[in-house]
Amino acid sequence: MLPQIILFGDSLTEWSFDKDTRGFGWVLENKYKGKAEIVNEGAAGYTSSRLKPAFERIIDTAAIPGAPEVLLFTIFLGANDACFAFGTTPIVPIDQYETNLRHFIEVILIEDNLENTKIVMVTPPPINVPDPTPDKEAVAVTTSEDVSHEEAIANEKRAREDSLADEKKGIGYRTYMNKKRYADKVMEIAEFYKSTGRVVGLDYFKALINAGLKDQGRDGEIVEEKYDVNKLPGCGLSSTMAFREGYFTDGLHLDGLGYDILSEELMDLVLKKWPELSPDKLEF
Repeated sequence: MLPQIILFGDSLTEWSFDKDTRGFGWVLENKYKGKAEIVNEGAAGYTSSRLKPAFERIIDTAAIPGAPEVLLFTIFLGANDACFAFGTTPIVPIDQYETNLRHFIEVILIEDNLENTKIVMVTPPPINVPDPTPDKEAVAVTTSEDVSHEEAIANEKRAREDSLADEKKGIGYRTYMNKKRYADKVMEIAEFYKSTGRVVGLDYFKALINAGLKDQGRDGEIVEEKYDVNKLPGCGLSSTMAFREGYFTDGLHLDGLGYDILSEELMDLVLKKWPELSPDKLEF
């Protein structure tokens, strides 16, 4: 009986076993062929709250005497939680999201049959808002002959600031930045459990941002902790550009390039933290 690697999440997990998009589930199946069973526990459209019954089922199954050993458990949630319901509030408020994630982690940590199970918390990725249409990019400022050059510059600056403020009121940008809040929360939670030696966070949001900046020739804007929130790839503002084709199949779901980054980041993180989980070192 092969040990298991359980992938728990929403559609970004469920659909990750598709060869055409090179999903991370499909990649893990190939890397661990004959060494571990990769279990798809993704559910399209589900949030961390709606997945609680499924999680309890998974744990109950893993706790049965003689059940396969669970080597690794990935938790990849937030893409749906962070979206806005009726345009005003997140589907799952961030406090409840945190409570849900902490519950999942703590149940795994205290379950006797999962005492050696390692946990990777993956942040939700950004969304990809299309570039604004050209008519929205231009900021027209009318001046008269009796307005000084300095006043004209100030007027133009105010007009651009007003235009940017209006753009930020859009559902696309607000959703994008809310995904960042939830991603930051995942990393905060992972840091809290770091001392267990069994929990790590994968900042997939940051990894995709870095990839987008590189694609756009903006390597110099990659920093460790802070980005210019007016110039994030795919955020929908006229001051930046969308991710190039190949990262997303739509504004939310991942395509090949997006999954490539996730697979690479996941394997690098796991093997650096727990080299004993390398496929080459698993013998059963």
